[in-house]
Amino acid sequence: MTSERSNKDDRELGIGPPITRKDFLNATLLGVGGVLLHSAAPAERLATLVGKRLVHGKLSPEGTDPWSGYGGVGDYAASNGNTWPVLEAAHKVRDGTYRSLPANVVDTGEVFDVVVVGGGLSGLSAAYYFRKATGGRLKCLVLENHPIFGGEAKENEFVVNGTRLIGPQGSNQFEMPREGSGTLGDEFFTDLKIPRQYSFQEWDPALKPIRFSFDNASNFDGLLESRIDVGYFFDRSTGSDRPRWVGNIWSQNLEGTPFSTQVRRDLLEWRYATGENTEAFNRYLDTMTYRDYIEKVMGLSPEVTKFIEPVIGDVNGVSPDAVSAWAARQFGMPGVGPARDNDAPLPLSWPGGNVTYARFMVKALIPEAIGGAASFEDVSNGRVNFAALDRPGGATRIRVGATVVRVEHEGLDSSPTGVLVAYEEGGRVFRVKARTVVMASGGWMNKHVIADLPSAIKEAYREFHHAPVLVANVALTNWRFLYKLGFSACRWFGDGFGFSCNLRQSIVVGDYHPPLHPDKPTVLTFYMGGYAPGHPAEEQVVIGRTRMLNTMFADYERQCRTQMIKLFGDAGFDPSNDIAGIILNRWGHARLVQPPGWYWGRNGNSPVREVVQQGFGRIAIAHSELYGHQSVNGAMAQGRRAVEQILKLL
Repeated sequence: MTSERSNKDDRELGIGPPITRKDFLNATLLGVGGVLLHSAAPAERLATLVGKRLVHGKLSPEGTDPWSGYGGVGDYAASNGNTWPVLEAAHKVRDGTYRSLPANVVDTGEVFDVVVVGGGLSGLSAAYYFRKATGGRLKCLVLENHPIFGGEAKENEFVVNGTRLIGPQGSNQFEMPREGSGTLGDEFFTDLKIPRQYSFQEWDPALKPIRFSFDNASNFDGLLESRIDVGYFFDRSTGSDRPRWVGNIWSQNLEGTPFSTQVRRDLLEWRYATGENTEAFNRYLDTMTYRDYIEKVMGLSPEVTKFIEPVIGDVNGVSPDAVSAWAARQFGMPGVGPARDNDAPLPLSWPGGNVTYARFMVKALIPEAIGGAASFEDVSNGRVNFAALDRPGGATRIRVGATVVRVEHEGLDSSPTGVLVAYEEGGRVFRVKARTVVMASGGWMNKHVIADLPSAIKEAYREFHHAPVLVANVALTNWRFLYKLGFSACRWFGDGFGFSCNLRQSIVVGDYHPPLHPDKPTVLTFYMGGYAPGHPAEEQVVIGRTRMLNTMFADYERQCRTQMIKLFGDAGFDPSNDIAGIILNRWGHARLVQPPGWYWGRNGNSPVREVVQQGFGRIAIAHSELYGHQSVNGAMAQGRRAVEQILKLL
């Protein structure tokens, strides 16, 4: 009876019977990865259940694995977030497997002027600025543990009913740098001839008007949601007498919402309050949590804190009771952030998010690595030539699928002659030599990988806590149900799958020109943080990450489909016909958590970020979280700073 009921539930959710690998690969309408496994497995059994996947976008004979799930098509198909093979390799490092290297470690005989550990935006920026500073005269090797470069700046790709669809896996928002401003962004756009004006999907004027965002964050409360058509779903858990939608609640001064009169007043006061634009104010914010600022400084009710909790939990990694008010200001939260210019352009997102930054860097470093010319169209749409990434003799080489397991200086402690870098690839451990190293991998790895890490940096790393985030891209055959409601983005409350979803009005690039029409395919993107209110920051991240690790793809799929039925069922949503595919992107260490005092320091002590970024010996450290809130600008700044450090040693 239990099995029959489970099968019935799956049919109601639109989950079909298990499919074979042949069916999976040949399906015209891309199936959902969760159908490959219909029963949850405890974490301790994952290692025996999970099938391996090859790099370079090719599925292994075992197909997808039941934890990672379906990865889409194209160059990023084997690298949707942190897949199980990547996670398994990293956990070996964490658990001390390589404290002593195996006797059969293979010395490649290679010597590089710099080895960059990590091929995300920080690492690629370091390689890019190194190449720019040296004119390609010196040799650089980038070691990246994922099957493809980019870090969190990667994309998911679907083909639904003949339409190619792209969505960001993680990093996805940028603001256009002002030409001539002299910023890193301006310099980057100018040097690589990246366009500053774009065309977008066209909206049929015969359809009713709907306001879209260009990215997947502007619709979050406290940001630019007043310029986007956002629907808010209330049910009895929020005090509503019945399940109902209320559109664009801020423009209506919260009329129609189930909040009490006092809570409405407090929410409106919070939403339109701004902070000072001074360093003294910033330092003051770093002495308290965002909850304390809302409730003690502004004197507002706890319901305001609860309202913004999911946004803070996603973007800052933990709930408002554990993150500093300064961290909330870093991405512009009300009360502490600056006044917003409602006439300023909305933030932008390329089709695959900030993957375009990574692809332009790789194209500049290794021109043959991405097919076509160095134009915006070809860099965006060209396929990756994986064989070109690591060709002998190249001034810059990128070695993917290589997990660095040990880094240590060679020579006398007082005057090291170089750095030995060991990495695991395909089950074997290799070692190369570098004159200098840039550690652009995350702090959660660096503290385990660098064998001779000084005690001061070890101690500073104890203050680095990283929170998980899950990004789900749902490919739809149509979105008529959203059009019927009149929204392009949605927000809901209480327990469930995430707290927000939206579809973008995408930039079109050359042949990538999907339609924007309610009866045509699109991608709906969901966000879910791993916060746990009431716990210290270091406990919240463990709780969230444990929950993410212990949840199989099939269970997340059911949660997602159940949430969509709850939200959209009355508007005509049919999971069997409307969902073409689901890709989960799990990032176990997506957000650097900043509790009070992390950024500016505590009790007169130097900020921990400054201790780490000093590096030591012939090793520079450049991961993006040294900026605090991770961003493209922070990644590029850290990459360039690290290059400036190592150039003094060459």
